[in-house]
Amino acid sequence: MKALVMSTAALLLSGTAAAAPANWEGSYMGVQASHAEGKSQDRSNANASEKSPRGFTGGVQAGRTWQFDSNVVMGIEGSLAVGSIDRDWKDRENHPHSPYYGKDAVTRSGSVNLMLGYAVGPVLPYLTTGVTVARQEYTLGCDTSLVEKTNGCRVAEFETGARHVSTGVNVGAGVLVRFNERLSAGVEYRYTNLGSSPVQLHDPNYPDAARRSFHTDYSSVTLKMNYHF
Repeated sequence: MKALVMSTAALLLSGTAAAAPANWEGSYMGVQASHAEGKSQDRSNANASEKSPRGFTGGVQAGRTWQFDSNVVMGIEGSLAVGSIDRDWKDRENHPHSPYYGKDAVTRSGSVNLMLGYAVGPVLPYLTTGVTVARQEYTLGCDTSLVEKTNGCRVAEFETGARHVSTGVNVGAGVLVRFNERLSAGVEYRYTNLGSSPVQLHDPNYPDAARRSFHTDYSSVTLKMNYHF
């Protein structure tokens, strides 16, 4: 993923040295597309294995930037993204006779971020940090047909699900290139930590273990296109 960030940034930077200096002062809005990879683990269950969700999202962003005489640029940006950063899993991958299966997913998110950058002509490298609110969805089930040999689902086969809205933090870095007075594009790397998400997943085979606590974090690479006002 880091190699993708570096190669995309190099592509954006190529050919801009001779361009006229850009003015980053003002408001903008635009569209984005991301790929993310992360980790999800039920920390309330010592036997739970770590999952590796991944996926694509698309969304929109809008913001305002201020440029100072020193070419320092500060800004604030809000964004919304939908898609699915998920992992469908079957526990037989870790325990050959386990009939359990499920899904961990982040299905939508919104962020508010502060940005600090330094303008070099039409190029704006920057650092960013902020708050992310995300909706997470979890599925848990037990199906004896998933394995050849098992002690069964004890009481019953089942499938259940739960949702949780989590609030976490993010940090990142990126680069934008101004093509003309109105258009800019760039790439951004961001790490997001959503912390722990408490949910209830009722398993009739283990009714006392309904309370779960999933810890989720992920890294994303986002391509952005902006229209400036």
